[in-house]
Parts: sequence; C-alpha cells; structure tokens
Amino acid sequence: MSKTYQMLWDCGYCGTKGLLGLDHKHCPECGAAQDATRRYFPPEDQKVAVEDHVFTGKDRVCGACQTPNAAKAHFCGGCGAPLDDAREVQTRSDQVAAEGGTFESDSAKKAREEREAAKKPAPPPAPPPPRSLLPRLLMAGAAMALVGFIALCGVFFLWKKDADLVSTGHAWERTIAVEEKQAVTESAWKDEVPAGADIQRCAEEKRGSKQVADGEECSTRRKDNGDGTFSESQECKTKYRSEPTYDQRCTYKVQKWVVTRTEKASGGSLKDKPHWPSVKLGRTGECMGCQREGKRSETYTLLFQDSAKKKLSCAVPAEKWQKVAVGSKWTGQVGVLSGDLDCGALKPR
Repeated sequence: MSKTYQMLWDCGYCGTKGLLGLDHKHCPECGAAQDATRRYFPPEDQKVAVEDHVFTGKDRVCGACQTPNAAKAHFCGGCGAPLDDAREVQTRSDQVAAEGGTFESDSAKKAREEREAAKKPAPPPAPPPPRSLLPRLLMAGAAMALVGFIALCGVFFLWKKDADLVSTGHAWERTIAVEEKQAVTESAWKDEVPAGADIQRCAEEKRGSKQVADGEECSTRRKDNGDGTFSESQECKTKYRSEPTYDQRCTYKVQKWVVTRTEKASGGSLKDKPHWPSVKLGRTGECMGCQREGKRSETYTLLFQDSAKKKLSCAVPAEKWQKVAVGSKWTGQVGVLSGDLDCGALKPR
C-alpha cells in the first residue's frame, strides 16, 4: 500500500530550509516562489503525510517567472502568464532502502547536482589500460599456432593428387546378426520402467532439484510525484532456495533380443557370386533362449593398384562393383598425407 508525503525545499532567497513542497508554494518568510529544482526527500523524522491526496499530474513551470503550478492550472499563480506551453518539472530519482535499512540523506544541493548531471552528455568510455608486450606476443603466437594447426588439418584432409589406377580384383562380404531372447538386467526411474519388466529392487536416489519459496525480500521505494509530494510504498519479491528432489531408481529384468553372434560369408573375385551365409538357429519363436535372424549388412570392395604398385581399395554399390573388369584402367585422386583413395573421383581411362 502506498502512502503520500510532502517533499521539502529550501528558499534560495532568504535561506529558510525544510519548507513543504505541497503547502508552501511561496516562502512564508520572504514570499519568494518555490523553486521546484530544490525539492528533496525529507529525513524520516521530518516526513509530513498528505491525507486524501488527489494526483492530477506533475507541476508545470511558468516560462515567465519560473513558478511551479499545478498540472490543472491554466494560468500562473505567480504572474498570471498562460501555461499552455509550460514544461513539466524534473522529478528526482527514486530512493530505495532495504527492509530495516535507512534512506540516503537528501538535500537541495543534491537535487541541483542531480539536475546538472542529467544535462551533461555521457562521458566517453575510458581507454583500455596499456598492456605489456609479452601477453600480446603470446596471444599472437597462440593465434598463429592455431592457424597453422587448422591449415595442417586442411592439408591432411583436402590435399590430393591425381593417380593412374588399374583394377586388380574384387572382394565382398555379407553378414547376418543372430539374436537370442534373454533376460537383461537394466535400471531406470520407476516411472520409466518398461511395461512387463520384472522389478528386482528400488532405492531412493537424487533425481534433480526444485526451487522452493523461502520468504520474501522487501524494500521501501520513494517516488517523486512531481507535484510537491512523493509516494512511499513497500515492494516485496519472493525468495527461492534450491532443494534436491528424490525418486525411486529401480533395477529390473526385461526380455530383449540380444546379438549373440554374427554369421559371415565373403569372396575375393567376381566368380564368387555374393550370397548370404547359412544360419543355423536353435529354438525359434518368442520363448526365452529362442533365436532369430537380425540385421543384415553387405559390403562390396574394388581393389586397385597405382603406378607405384601401391594397393588401394574402394567400397562401392553392388551395381558398380559388378561392372568393373579386372585389368581395366582408371583415374582417381589419392590423399597426399592420408594415402586414401577418393572413391567418388574414380573415372575410367
């Protein structure tokens, strides 16, 4: 809940201090008009509450005599000049005090300093402090080393040379994985255990954390209303603390198909027609210990020899593999450092 109090101001003509911003539009000692730029927040023991205050807007300063007038006024109360183009007064920055703390003392002098500071352009950023030559040399050396490493990697992976090749043979391999249904022990959070699994045991473990409300952090804010008053209100926000969360971690057994062996068939020429290996299974079906065929894979390799008698190879699709005759001549590219043949660059000569 917000409460309203009067700002204070000091008369710049007779020196009277602590005049009320709302009640004293003129100095009761010398009659001088209130200077809105000299308004400041009062000490705690000098606060004067304003009852049933209706805020109509910030005061407007008469351009002729500089007297502050209520926002709803049409003519200056000091000199009678029209207020159609009068500017609003400049308000003070908010004051904030932590719960149980006190506000920073304020004065007409601080009000003027704040007003003058607002007029000044922001200072240019300070130049960075001078650095010694050694760190810069080290950074430059590290940068050059990094560039060199990247270049070396580029050479290793990208630098290739042309090569004349002769096809020397073929190779192929086909495999079939054999799977067996087994009881496998695994673990998971209780709510993630698969349906049908046989839970062996569960124990409480930390699973994560959560944010829990832990009271409030409160402060009091003073806001200059710009009409000779200020509002004072309490602002609170919830504090939070982190607490661990626990859940049941379970060990369970579940039936799964597990690869137990791989059957392989291979050949070293076109005459060896590719075929799948024969697979002998034990019991079949869905029982424990039953077996079945799993994933199948096949690889077809072309064998080459370059002009320096170096042996090279390429894995290619079956259609291309079958069409390459032994003794046929090809051009390709070989990595200078890696020595690997670029299979995508193969061309018949």
